[in-house]
Amino acid sequence: MIILTGPSASGKTATCLYLQSHYGIRKVITHTTRPIRKGEKNNVDYHFVTVEEFLRLKEANAFIETVQFNGNYYGTSREEVKLDRCLAVEFNGAKTYASLQDPHIVIFLLTLDKKVRLARMQGRGDDPEKIRSRIENDEKCFTLDPSISRIIDCTIDTEKLGIPEVADTVYENYLRILKERNIRFVPPEEK
Repeated sequence: MIILTGPSASGKTATCLYLQSHYGIRKVITHTTRPIRKGEKNNVDYHFVTVEEFLRLKEANAFIETVQFNGNYYGTSREEVKLDRCLAVEFNGAKTYASLQDPHIVIFLLTLDKKVRLARMQGRGDDPEKIRSRIENDEKCFTLDPSISRIIDCTIDTEKLGIPEVADTVYENYLRILKERNIRFVPPEEK
């Protein structure tokens, strides 16, 4: 499983989408209790479940991590941990996956200069207060927290790379790391 972490606007989500469209590495589908939105599909965008079902799954230890956000529950099930999956997470999420000590999980840190990230967030119309908050939080997590170096398998500076090059680099390193760990992985495009 590919885990992508990094500061806001470093290219995590776009890289996951590229890995899916070009390498067959599917994004992890998480569970949620929020209502389905127009255009969304159950078991494609999310696994939409009731609060009762979510809490039952949580009690049964079916989730790796859960969070409550805007009055709804979100969780990543243990069933989603597969070699042909990718997930973009914040730093705390990466620490949760690292704590599993599962050799099938490879954690990548995508880095990018703060000025470029700031420009990206402003360019996509993010709320200025949320931008400030995210930049401050990123500084704490990715610059000041000494545990970051202990959980990362590979760091990729995305400064001079487009998303295709970032995704190619992630995929090549993923295959290399799995091979070093003696984990056999048949890439989806070769199945």
